[in-house]
Amino acid sequence: MEIRGPEGQQERQVTPIMTSAGGNSHSRLRFHAGWSLLFRRAVYVASALKYFLRREDYPLFRLSSANGGALATLKIARQLKLEKMVQFNSTYYTSPVLPRYPSRAYDHMVATGGLNIAAAGTPLKPQISMILLGITRRCDLHCLHCYERFNLAPAETVPISRWKEVIREIQAQGAGVVVLTGGEPMLRYEGLLELLESGNKDLSEFHIHTSGLGVTPERARELRCAGLTAAAVGLDDVDPRRHDTLRGFEGSHRLAVSALRDFFDAGVFTYTNMCVTRDIVRAGDLWKYYELAKSLNVGMIEMLEPRPCGGFAGRGDDILLSDDDRTKVTEFFVTANTAKRFREYPLVYYVAYTEAPERMGCMMGGLSHLTIDSRGNVNPCVFLPVTFGNIMKEDFSTIYARMRKVIPRPVHKVCPSVILAGPIRDRSQAGNAGPVPYEALKNEWEAVVSG
Repeated sequence: MEIRGPEGQQERQVTPIMTSAGGNSHSRLRFHAGWSLLFRRAVYVASALKYFLRREDYPLFRLSSANGGALATLKIARQLKLEKMVQFNSTYYTSPVLPRYPSRAYDHMVATGGLNIAAAGTPLKPQISMILLGITRRCDLHCLHCYERFNLAPAETVPISRWKEVIREIQAQGAGVVVLTGGEPMLRYEGLLELLESGNKDLSEFHIHTSGLGVTPERARELRCAGLTAAAVGLDDVDPRRHDTLRGFEGSHRLAVSALRDFFDAGVFTYTNMCVTRDIVRAGDLWKYYELAKSLNVGMIEMLEPRPCGGFAGRGDDILLSDDDRTKVTEFFVTANTAKRFREYPLVYYVAYTEAPERMGCMMGGLSHLTIDSRGNVNPCVFLPVTFGNIMKEDFSTIYARMRKVIPRPVHKVCPSVILAGPIRDRSQAGNAGPVPYEALKNEWEAVVSG
């Protein structure tokens, strides 16, 4: 297949989606942009009438932009260049952090204020959009950029029974998307199935983040039957050699590609987690990556910039994107989401663009997202190893209230993980790059979140 850059890209004919075995898949993927997107959004606004008519069931639903409601959210989507809607079978996705629509999980998200994104930090949005749970400390890969690097170990800290309790506590708080990750969650497979089967799918949508290790067609089907809705596979590069080097595991690129096919064939919505490195940007291979994602029936690409934590702790300018790199990534992201010739390609979700100071700001600490690492520490972000408590010692609601008290609103500054990298390193215990108790960083923290 000939690969061309954006200027030379030709229109592509949409062909029936096939399984890796060559037969027709039950999964169907479509993308809506332009007039089709406007029509779908109009249908959605009309369907929101039920939220008005049943206000007792949806007490936090707001339509008005002035209140940070649904119309403000649509405006934000346009500002963030999210100019596509992804249809998977009969449901629709607009980003990785919101449940599919229509679904009971989506309705519950609306009821708990999840559509009031512009009102984050106020009583109109107590809901957590996405929470990541590191359900295992085990992993056979040695990713250079792993944010869990210093937590990985053969022995587990949090039993599955406690994760079950925590998921119930999280859902009582309101969580739109619960992501089961690790470590490598497929290495705790029976526990993963147990968590999916026990989780209330009417309250939250369940995703998995995986490297692809341990995924088979049979397991993908089992996970879907257990309640898995979407799977994000770590695919960092179009070049297998560069990908395998970054992941510290020969053949990891092949495993990621195979896992994406297996999940799609099993009827699970797929997206990729991509650490956008200097190598792929400077090689000019972002458009080749886009073609690969398209060929694998990926619905979305979540692009994450490298951060000085975990495996990259103690590093900075040598791993962070330069201003020129970031300009190229932004041009790719905007063109991919808005150009007519790419309407049948995956939606690109560029986290650093979304949470830039001049846009949404950092939405850590439950304003949009937070994480519980594989040792049970409740941290505001996967890239910010600062703990506000541990679920093996306290209930989640107590820890979460403590966290929210000191993260009252979005942070409109450079990414806090970059600002606090030095203090976190200085206060880390020997041989451990985190997490650091919030109390040990109180002065620096207040300087970050103030203003």
